[in-house]
Amino acid sequence: MIWEYNVAKKCERYFPMQGEQPMSFGPFRISYESEQARTDYFIRTLTAQYENESRRITQFHYMNWPDHDVPSSFDSILDMIGLMREYQENNDVPICVHCR
Repeated sequence: MIWEYNVAKKCERYFPMQGEQPMSFGPFRISYESEQARTDYFIRTLTAQYENESRRITQFHYMNWPDHDVPSSFDSILDMIGLMREYQENNDVPICVHCR
């Protein structure tokens, strides 16, 4: 789905962490480029390769959502949503949001 719809943002651990080798999933290869730690989330830059094409993906990974509950404050979530909108080049490119 990420590849098919040209999604540039993703939220799950199907990627290598800093210092790890690229990961392969069938014909796809995911490489770690960089990350920036924020209060409750990380912004990661990954590269997805499929055949001879590469795409850069910006991943916003929220880390502090409690299981079976809601966060006590939404400030960092609103901050993250604001930054996601800044990273999104236009509204024609969808944002992929998912939970574990």
